[in-house]
Amino acid sequence: MVSSVKSVAVALLVAVCGAASERLRGARCARRRAGCAARARAGGDYASFLAVPYAKQPLAALRFQELQPAEPWKGCRDATKPGPICPQRDLFYGPTMRASEMSEECIHANVYMPLQYLPAASEGAAPRNRTLLPVLVYIHGGGFGFGSGDPDLHGPEYLMGDNVVVITFNYRLGPFGFLSLNSSSVPGNAGLRDMVTLLRWVCRNARAFGGDPGDVTLAGQSAGAASAHILSLSEAARGLFKRAILMSGTSTRSFFSTSPAYAQYVAQLFLTNLGINGTDPEEVHRLLIDTPIEKIIDAQNDLQDVIGITVFVPVVESAHPGVEIILDNDPEILQSQGRGKDIPFLMGFTNAECQTFRPRFESIDIISRIAEQPVLVMPPPAIYVTPLDELPNKIGQIVQRYFNGTPNLNKFIKLCSESYFVYPTLKLAEMRAANGGAPVYLYRFTYEADYSVFQEGLRLKYRGTGHSEDLTLLFRANHVLGERAISPRDHKMVDAMTTYVTNFMLHSNPTKGVAGWPAVKREKLQYQNIITPELVTTEVSRDLRDTMTFFDNIYSSSS
Repeated sequence: MVSSVKSVAVALLVAVCGAASERLRGARCARRRAGCAARARAGGDYASFLAVPYAKQPLAALRFQELQPAEPWKGCRDATKPGPICPQRDLFYGPTMRASEMSEECIHANVYMPLQYLPAASEGAAPRNRTLLPVLVYIHGGGFGFGSGDPDLHGPEYLMGDNVVVITFNYRLGPFGFLSLNSSSVPGNAGLRDMVTLLRWVCRNARAFGGDPGDVTLAGQSAGAASAHILSLSEAARGLFKRAILMSGTSTRSFFSTSPAYAQYVAQLFLTNLGINGTDPEEVHRLLIDTPIEKIIDAQNDLQDVIGITVFVPVVESAHPGVEIILDNDPEILQSQGRGKDIPFLMGFTNAECQTFRPRFESIDIISRIAEQPVLVMPPPAIYVTPLDELPNKIGQIVQRYFNGTPNLNKFIKLCSESYFVYPTLKLAEMRAANGGAPVYLYRFTYEADYSVFQEGLRLKYRGTGHSEDLTLLFRANHVLGERAISPRDHKMVDAMTTYVTNFMLHSNPTKGVAGWPAVKREKLQYQNIITPELVTTEVSRDLRDTMTFFDNIYSSSS
């Protein structure tokens, strides 16, 4: 039984050594408890450091700016409790997350490692001849607008039996993380910059936690997966990680558009809501700095109610003096050019993705909205690549295929699942295979757990596996599960999922290179159908091929 919620006190220290250095060391601290030790699912203890700042907090004039180096502290820093979550309005997680304080002082990481690999007090950072562990850096999801990396939903217990270091973290969300004014003061993609800052921090400090800075795997789910995909295409993140895991999310043909036209549209709505009407971006920036956080959140809430779930998102950037570009072109163009093709991918989707969004779709009455604005059936990126005179025809094709003249919520959920998650994942796998380079391993997750964290937490009932349900068999959802022991059947699936991931971290292959999970080939698009812990290789079905062909046509233009 997992018992990590009953943390056993251990005297551990996370300390910055010297004003000019951020080197962190694990050590014994005689009087103050600075970290925690806990028991992993497979036995053995692990060390836990929570709410470790990886940069200076972006307050006042630093709001919207690139993060600055963390300020040093003296003595023992208490790392036993989660810190505040970043300002947000949660539209998805609900009771699966704990009620938490929100603050702009939210830039922190949570670090977990097997206790025996934590360097001793006398060692400082791990010596060079010590065995170093592979590092998993995980980016949480939440539509770029909500969520956190904290252990209430992303507990490390399942992974801690496998001799890896796990790092989760918070990054700026909503307008704080993804508002773009296309200026040097608010260039956009602040949340992505936070992720790059975190990865650089990991490279500098991984040894202090027994981790190998040269063996980092970047993983993410939903918006976190899309972010990981963007970082695989970004020159700014080159060399900061070796491989990537994308769970239900890509940045190509996805649930959001990186078009600067969309970013400008949302920014204008946002500023108008705040009563900011200036045209000078530097003056607008000054006004935004002076705007109370509550007012910014209220304006974001209004936009979420108008647009749906995802509002502020990554954007293709223009060049500005003194600003490092994170996303320099449309992700699909970068992908087609072979950017990032040397990074192995493990990627997949579930078979009932959008079922978990049902409460949100009901609350905004999505079917009535579609009747008023039929363009809502279009995938967001397709809107910005389709000529205006072709839009009605594309909308009509989608309505005919998915609604057959009578829209309802179940039909929309199927459209949502296939257009936002299934098709983009299959298409990216196909594109990567066509470009050559590092291998891509694809899965379709169809396992229905005995205890579904999201169905229980959100009080839902549906058949299939919804968005985020594969994640709960990789990370422990501590807030929902509490002291509950998962069933033997679910435990076997946890073992399988963690084994696939740790094998991929160690070997860039989820099965150590043995037969059973072949990489995607240009001439054969196949995946693992994860319905049981046993491997089942499946070629993409005729129905899925038909879905791919359909959306290929939606994204194509006759002009």
